[in-house]
Amino acid sequence: MAESVTQSNVDQAEGLRTIFGAESSCVVCLASALDADTTIHLGHGTAYALKNAGHKTLLIDEFGLSERRTMSGFLYPTRYDLAQAFSNGIDLLKVVRSIDEHLWYATATKMRALNDRHLLKLPTLDERLLNTGLSMDYILLATNDPNANILTFYGKQIKRFVVCSPEHPSLSRALALVREMSFLQTSEEEGQTAFQKLADASQSVLRQPLHFAGWIKAFMANRIVVDPEDNEISVPVAGPVSEFVLPVDFFKMLSAKIMA
Repeated sequence: MAESVTQSNVDQAEGLRTIFGAESSCVVCLASALDADTTIHLGHGTAYALKNAGHKTLLIDEFGLSERRTMSGFLYPTRYDLAQAFSNGIDLLKVVRSIDEHLWYATATKMRALNDRHLLKLPTLDERLLNTGLSMDYILLATNDPNANILTFYGKQIKRFVVCSPEHPSLSRALALVREMSFLQTSEEEGQTAFQKLADASQSVLRQPLHFAGWIKAFMANRIVVDPEDNEISVPVAGPVSEFVLPVDFFKMLSAKIMA
């Protein structure tokens, strides 16, 4: 699924860093109405698309092993959790693992528990990264529970995207996520008013309900098998039903929206 990095991609990314200096990372929250396995695969593919475009990207994996149905472990083996760095128990450089050029990975399965116990401490992750010499362009968090308090520990610049499948339960959950995120910077009353304005604008301007507007559709599918004899793609019949399959162009499109 990886693509080669063109020199123009790298030059553009490095040029921006040279012009603007070591700025704070942009935190990208992929708020997903899908299951844990699908969500982390979505984040992983998007992270690779960003890094292939020459952008330094840190992928954060917050799903515990008990939440995974088809994965027996984390995407990459790790010894420490990001929450241990936020509680000042472990040096950040021991938590963030370099995976590939322009790609880093960290688990954050304990963040919520330590947040509930008020054990997480500032500075934010983007500041910590700068202090250790790891300046990232993007901190990417794929989550199905975009907790506002947790997000504030990652950074000040936050982009939010909602991802769902076309099934009714997923669309309902996605709308709930949009409503929740509309309350983050406002009171509940102001957030509800803003959400209703958004719904009204979708109907009057786009001539379609809000739950049809702007979604990035993701589909659940069986594994696609490539026949080694003729290199043709077979009908998707092998593998677990819940396996997540998306074309490379999907991640290119998503990364382009993030970088816009």
